[in-house]
Amino acid sequence: MRLRPDKIHALAEHLAQTIQDHPKVDALASSDALRVAIGSVITDNLAEEDDINAEVDALIAEHSRQINSEDLDVEALRVKFKREIAKKRGFRL
Repeated sequence: MRLRPDKIHALAEHLAQTIQDHPKVDALASSDALRVAIGSVITDNLAEEDDINAEVDALIAEHSRQINSEDLDVEALRVKFKREIAKKRGFRL
């Protein structure tokens, strides 16, 4: 995960406060409940992206002989695999 829990907490707190302060938004949940929900969504999203990256790493490792023998660009393949896996999972990058 690219963000530490304290950074996720701070980001969630900021977003919750921004939502609470917006004049056109009537938040039905408390600021704490909103912060927890936002933090949970951020954490789940980052975990899903980590899972996708692990699947990409496995694919690269699985096909490493072919990648090396054909002198393919590993980073370009990584981006392509990541997009395809994310699309298959319904995950937006």
